[in-house]
Amino acid sequence: MYALTPYPITPIACFLGVVLALLPLLSHIRKFSLGVWGFALWTAIANFIMFVNTIIWHDNVGNTAPVWCDITTKLQMGAGVGMTASSFVISLRLYKVTNRRTSVETRVQRRKAISHDILLMIGLPFVLMGLTEFVQPVRFEIMEEIGCSQIFYSYLGYAIGYAPVVILNLLCLTLAPLTSRAFFRHRKEMNEFLSSGEGSITRSKYIRFMVMAYMDSVLNLPATIGLVVMNIALGKESPLNYPYISWKNVHEGAGGNMPGLSLSSVIQMPASEWSNNAMDLASVKWNEWFHVVIAIVFFAIFGTTPEMRRYYRSAFWFIPERLGYKKRRTSESETISDMAFDSHPNPNPPEDPNSQSNE
Repeated sequence: MYALTPYPITPIACFLGVVLALLPLLSHIRKFSLGVWGFALWTAIANFIMFVNTIIWHDNVGNTAPVWCDITTKLQMGAGVGMTASSFVISLRLYKVTNRRTSVETRVQRRKAISHDILLMIGLPFVLMGLTEFVQPVRFEIMEEIGCSQIFYSYLGYAIGYAPVVILNLLCLTLAPLTSRAFFRHRKEMNEFLSSGEGSITRSKYIRFMVMAYMDSVLNLPATIGLVVMNIALGKESPLNYPYISWKNVHEGAGGNMPGLSLSSVIQMPASEWSNNAMDLASVKWNEWFHVVIAIVFFAIFGTTPEMRRYYRSAFWFIPERLGYKKRRTSESETISDMAFDSHPNPNPPEDPNSQSNE
């Protein structure tokens, strides 16, 4: 029995992952929080790729979309790094805000910070996508159910495919106690700062950013380290555990370990093969569902705010209102809890002139 997920559960889940990743950006269009945008877009890209892959290859390993595979195998790798880099950008900003207790920056500081963020969230993933050519023994691999993916060869594959994610996750986890220590050390000033809403940073937003910053590390770091350990334990059975000798050595049969294969070759693996190997099975299922889970958690953090709920209500009533239906307006008595008022707005009311004349 194959370990295939019943079709079309996976593509439906991945499509929902795309929607859930992008919806919270409605409340960040004007604010343009780079870390949130970067994380959301990379998550949506990863889910969209898996959505298409699980439709095309849900029951076959045919090489039906080679150009798509050439592009998306690189983007899949870039998405993993980009999401972690986005988490680090958020972590670093929280650390700076907590230590300065202000989010106000000069124009030069703002421009410099944006440049650094873009280099981390976009520049680093694209550089690593290009470097994969050095450790790529075949064009790509097609696995039944999840479609095309990359194969890395030699120890250099650890440095390109795993090290950046592990390092960025560790940096996020290192900043966590430093940020918390600074927060509690200056608790009074931070409470005043967050209550004031200076620089559009509120208490609620600060907490959401804090959860978001470390979510990827908590979910991703143990699995990434686990994959590295499993590959190391496999010894020469893993293509990663060979020395890097030269470009030719990698791309012409992987030093004799993949005879007859080259950079133009495509490996095709049906489910009957990968489902019999515990490591392959775990890897397939992790790749299949990880980004869906991330999208759900991301939506739970940023897609359930009061502002987003107002967007949902507006969207829900968009068509009915144009058909003549009117949503019930909230009465004054129902919104009174949102107002600040005194039960005696005028504690010294003027005396009734009639009462004076009667005395």
